[in-house]
Amino acid sequence: MTKTKKRNSSVTSNRERRRQRRIRNQILSYVALAVLIVGVVVGIFFAIRFVTKWFQERKQQENLEEETESTEETETEEVDEPEDTVTYTEEDLLDDIVSATVAGMPLEDQVAGLFLTTPEALTGVDRAIIAGEGTQEALVKYPVGGIVYSASNVESAEQFTKMITDTISKSKYQLFLCLDEETDLLTEDLSVYGINTEFTQKEGNICKTVTLPSLLGNAEGTELVTVQIEGAEDTLAEACLDAWENGANLLYVQDGIQAAYEGMLAKIQGDSGLEDKVRESLEAIYYVKCDNTSE
Repeated sequence: MTKTKKRNSSVTSNRERRRQRRIRNQILSYVALAVLIVGVVVGIFFAIRFVTKWFQERKQQENLEEETESTEETETEEVDEPEDTVTYTEEDLLDDIVSATVAGMPLEDQVAGLFLTTPEALTGVDRAIIAGEGTQEALVKYPVGGIVYSASNVESAEQFTKMITDTISKSKYQLFLCLDEETDLLTEDLSVYGINTEFTQKEGNICKTVTLPSLLGNAEGTELVTVQIEGAEDTLAEACLDAWENGANLLYVQDGIQAAYEGMLAKIQGDSGLEDKVRESLEAIYYVKCDNTSE
């Protein structure tokens, strides 16, 4: 009886151990499965996070590239000259130079700029062969637009060149310089002495004043209309005003330049219409003068 109980107890004990072992194994299996599941979930989480971050970075990179391309296109558009932009030309530069020159001249100098005269009439000497202090004083008081020389002003090529050079240096404005008579003392190319203007197509008291092509660099030259005014001093101003209002660019007065200038200035001062016309006339003259020097 006792043996039978011991055997049964032993059997029961073995069975219990097997049952507990099974339970332990099951628990371990569950734990392992749980760990595996947790590992998978964590892996999926990090994988999703990685993929999300990669897509975000990729999107940021694409946005940055688009912004860069947009900036480059904008800069290119800013650099490219719009179709409606007006190009600043040499003619525009000449316009600005002429406008600034004439605008900086008082009315007295503008009116004087319409006149041509001889060096003798300007300075009051009988025969001009040099340009000294008398020339400078006369050009300050009567800043004429140009001087017309004759053969009597030429003693030699060197003397004539120096006289013209000195005259240019004593004038505050550019001058038309013309030799109205031929002389064997000078070569045919008068531009080498400083002459920049000649009279052509003389008809009565009307001359075509042409700037010399050799100085302009322009084979055709530039043409202005000059009217030679003569008469008593008390009628010179009226004659000059009439010729100027009827289209003369330049007024050539050989004798009585002071009376002609002062009388014409008196008629123009205070008349806004005539003052505007003086500026327009002088601009036409300076288009030639400034174009001459620019070449």
